[in-house]
Amino acid sequence: MEVVIGVRFRKTGKLVYMNPLKFGFRVGDTVIAETDKGQEIGRVVKLLTNDELPKDTEVQDIIRPATKSDLQVQKDNETAALAVLVFAKKEAIKLKLNMKFLLAEYTFDKSKITMFFTAEERVDFRDLVRILASEAKTRIELRQIGPRDEIKIYPNLGMCGREVCCRTHLQDFKSVTIKDAKDQGLQINMSKLSGACGRLMCCIKYEEIEYKENLKKLPKYGETVKVIATNDSGKVANVDILNLKVRVRFGDSRETEKYETYNAEELTWNVK
Repeated sequence: MEVVIGVRFRKTGKLVYMNPLKFGFRVGDTVIAETDKGQEIGRVVKLLTNDELPKDTEVQDIIRPATKSDLQVQKDNETAALAVLVFAKKEAIKLKLNMKFLLAEYTFDKSKITMFFTAEERVDFRDLVRILASEAKTRIELRQIGPRDEIKIYPNLGMCGREVCCRTHLQDFKSVTIKDAKDQGLQINMSKLSGACGRLMCCIKYEEIEYKENLKKLPKYGETVKVIATNDSGKVANVDILNLKVRVRFGDSRETEKYETYNAEELTWNVK
């Protein structure tokens, strides 16, 4: 039975499926492979058979397992990339470019260095690229990234007290909207709903499916409902979406109103 390895070239990068050739690997081993950026070192995070591969998956060949000396080369590359990063920051200031450099990465074979930066608007960095290419003696790619990608670069804690998800396991960012928050009954307070990047927290998406399914089983706020056991009618004052409970207000005035909580299955609605 043929084995395929799942490799990541960055901590939360996309999983790339690769043919281990004649080599045997375990999870945690490192490999050298050719990517669209050049030769890179990746880490084996998954072992699977051909039958377990997702449909229409492209399987690439590795070059070879990484050795201890390769890992030392990678560390040296990181040190060299940091020096280029410092140089780039100084040159950007000289050229009066409004850009903030965050990270620089050499490929394993040093055929290319990618530099990540943020900027409030489009930046004409052609002169800077020429200066950096002369300094680094290799191909240069400057890549502008957004607030969420910026947060992935630095250690940051979320409101839960744990390291932000984009640095630990999230591979792709899904769009999070105010409607998603409203569907979960969250109070729209941007300071509480925003993550370290200033955007709506990615974790709002985690329970989206369950909330949407439960909302189908619940009446809407303000809707008239009838208690099956007593035939009493009232209006929905609040809903507990996860527990499928409904708080109902009875009475038309402050003097007569009272509140009771019911399971959704104890009520009927769409009452005329």
